[in-house]
Amino acid sequence: MNIRFPDANEHYIKVKVEAGFYMNETELVRDAVRHMREEDERKNQFLSAIKVGQDQVTNGQYQELSPDVLNELRQTATRKIQEGHKPKSAVLSE
Repeated sequence: MNIRFPDANEHYIKVKVEAGFYMNETELVRDAVRHMREEDERKNQFLSAIKVGQDQVTNGQYQELSPDVLNELRQTATRKIQEGHKPKSAVLSE
């Protein structure tokens, strides 16, 4: 597969490789594609979570977020952290 880039992008790629961020142009392109795939996966997970939430609201499976509920969530989270539980990776992602 041969890929042609506009001059500005080609210059950017060469600068990154020359600066030592990548061994060669192919490595940079592979990294860029990997990042794109990861971003697509995060978007798909986000859209799936929204769909679950919408379905739960439609089915009446939700609770209003009152100050009491928020306080209870904070207390539960604090207790779990103190007990050594680690948050799920999805909670920590960017």
